[in-house]
Amino acid sequence: MTTPRLFALLPCLVLAACSSSSGGAAAGGVDSGASPGDDGGAGGDASSTLLAPPPAGQGVQFTMQAAIAASSEDEQCKFVITTEDLWVSHEEVRYTPGSHHFILWSTPYASIPTVNLQGATVDTSKVFDCKGGPQAGWNTTAFVGGAQSAAAPPVLSDLPPNVALHIPAGSVLMMDLHVLNVSMTALTPIAVINLDTIPKSQVTQEAGIYLFFDPFIVLPPNASAKAHMSCPVTSNVTLTTLQTHMHKQGLGGVVNLNDSTGKQMQQLYTSSVWTDPPVTQWASGLALTAGQQIDYECNYMNPGTTTVIAGGSALTNEMCIIFGAYYPRDPEFETCSTDGVQNFNDNAATYIGTGTTTCQDSLTCLSGAKSEESFMSCMVNSCPGAAAPLTAALDCFNANGNNAQNACLNQEVQCLQQTCN
Repeated sequence: MTTPRLFALLPCLVLAACSSSSGGAAAGGVDSGASPGDDGGAGGDASSTLLAPPPAGQGVQFTMQAAIAASSEDEQCKFVITTEDLWVSHEEVRYTPGSHHFILWSTPYASIPTVNLQGATVDTSKVFDCKGGPQAGWNTTAFVGGAQSAAAPPVLSDLPPNVALHIPAGSVLMMDLHVLNVSMTALTPIAVINLDTIPKSQVTQEAGIYLFFDPFIVLPPNASAKAHMSCPVTSNVTLTTLQTHMHKQGLGGVVNLNDSTGKQMQQLYTSSVWTDPPVTQWASGLALTAGQQIDYECNYMNPGTTTVIAGGSALTNEMCIIFGAYYPRDPEFETCSTDGVQNFNDNAATYIGTGTTTCQDSLTCLSGAKSEESFMSCMVNSCPGAAAPLTAALDCFNANGNNAQNACLNQEVQCLQQTCN
């Protein structure tokens, strides 16, 4: 079987990615940076009204202001640089109407880049368009802060007094604001994030933020549907928060902790809404053990007349994501990967279909898929029993490209032998 790099058919589907402009949102906005409390510069009166900056020496405040036309959706970004070592123990986020969510990403850049991944020159000295999401044009390494609603509890909270998330001095961070304006007038939404810090001498364990996302979502017209995946617990970690992210077809979801065989041990989270979902917080932490699995499902109802697939647009696509804070940091755990990088080429996730198609027929379907919808449908329509060998074959084919036929023979044989029982 000759298999292309299958995941190349998928769009950029992380939480901040792939929003599509629908109405010509204007690019740019006021410049943004750090408010007094750390890195110097002024956040502006509007940001101070939303959220007072941390006291001097106890953190930093970053702000950005976007511009969005009436009845439109867009994604806008801003690079900022830290000027000192930050050990973040808590965060607070506020934003004004017109914002769908706000995320702060770390990046691998040593200085603010001016040329994107497509080779185009971009004026990154101010707020700029991130059409397709940050990862469509820039390299990011980790989710280090944010919120999906103006009133949501912070992602980074309830950490013990000796635990903090580390952002080194000189880090280039990307502020990412997904803006959605359903009104008939233009808006200039503002987002503000406070990173409250503690002294390095107080820290004995580094925290992280995990983000797991399922890229296989297909919602037929006028029908209910489900997305289902599992991520391994790669080391002993302690969770402090957990929440979901979905779009308007979402009916909430369930997150379970399973043992190494896939048997359910306990329910970690449940919700029944997509907008302002609840946040589970463990003040004393929830300890997980290496070898366990985090299994989650997202439920949907599509009342429309067209098929909805995974993607970043809050208007036209869906998502199935869970995220939260934890410690001690393990890049492989937080990215659901085997290399600590959040991408589709080397992923530790198991994608669990909800249909009846065998592993063999699903693999044939995937290799012949010509569109994102057909590709996703092949995986969604596979039977649950095919999940492990089908995912393994898919990962191998994608990682090996043109050499997949030789490199992935064992995975293909295991898939062909797997039944749905």
